[in-house]
Amino acid sequence: MHYRFPATNSNMSAGSLSSMIDIVFLLIIFFVVTASFDREQIDAEVSLPTVDSAAVKSLPQQRLMVNVLADGSVKLGFYHLSAGEVAARLGDLMRSQGDRKAVLIVSGDRNTPHKYISAVMNSAAQAGFSQVRINAEVKKEGK
Repeated sequence: MHYRFPATNSNMSAGSLSSMIDIVFLLIIFFVVTASFDREQIDAEVSLPTVDSAAVKSLPQQRLMVNVLADGSVKLGFYHLSAGEVAARLGDLMRSQGDRKAVLIVSGDRNTPHKYISAVMNSAAQAGFSQVRINAEVKKEGK
């Protein structure tokens, strides 16, 4: 027995769902990639120091993250910098932005001697950054 499709059926969809599924997956991938961009700026080698409590502030729109590793080396974004290059590179970035509202966020490893973090903060002051924050993890209760 052969099945016959009705000549006119208003309940039947004429389009294919495969193209819509492709678009949905592309949107999901786009949002996952863009949402995790800030997290990638904190280097995996940096284990942040923990604090008992802190005022949790939202991330500013204009920000720059600097990672100071335990051996004193500095990473700006994904680039390694020597101690002498930090001030020059931060100065170049400050001049290219035009306004001075950018916030510098320093993520120092918990085992980094303070002299290296202090050197980065001095370089930021020389470059013209007026707002510098130090990044830390808030200790969870019960630990």
